[in-house]
Amino acid sequence: MEIEVNKKQIYAFRRFLKLLPHGKETELVLLKGHLLIEEQIYKIIDERLINPSALKDARITSYQAICLAQSFFPSDFKPWLWGALIKLNSLRNKVAHNIELSGMNDSIDHFVNSYPWGHSETEDKVAAFEHPGIKDG
Repeated sequence: MEIEVNKKQIYAFRRFLKLLPHGKETELVLLKGHLLIEEQIYKIIDERLINPSALKDARITSYQAICLAQSFFPSDFKPWLWGALIKLNSLRNKVAHNIELSGMNDSIDHFVNSYPWGHSETEDKVAAFEHPGIKDG
């Protein structure tokens, strides 16, 4: 199956890789990664609305934005993606609102396993978290 990729998507991916702090504190990777993904979710919304500025002051939460973006696609369009985004948002909220967070590795593992390709038991969880779908070798 061949996937078409446009210039905007290539730019967004390169920007994501450039700005994501690989190999740093997991919490920082999570917070920055969430911001970068959230930015893309809002772009999906803005591109599909006739008057996106009407939502400028609506204070839509990340969770609501994910649900709104999902509503623009057929119900069978990558259901794993929306589930993964909701898990990522939940994980980000846990990190942002808890100074000492226990179970972070389990939460990351749960998030990584939400991709259809998951990861192997021997694979580094942090590497799989930082580079979902990109395998070494």
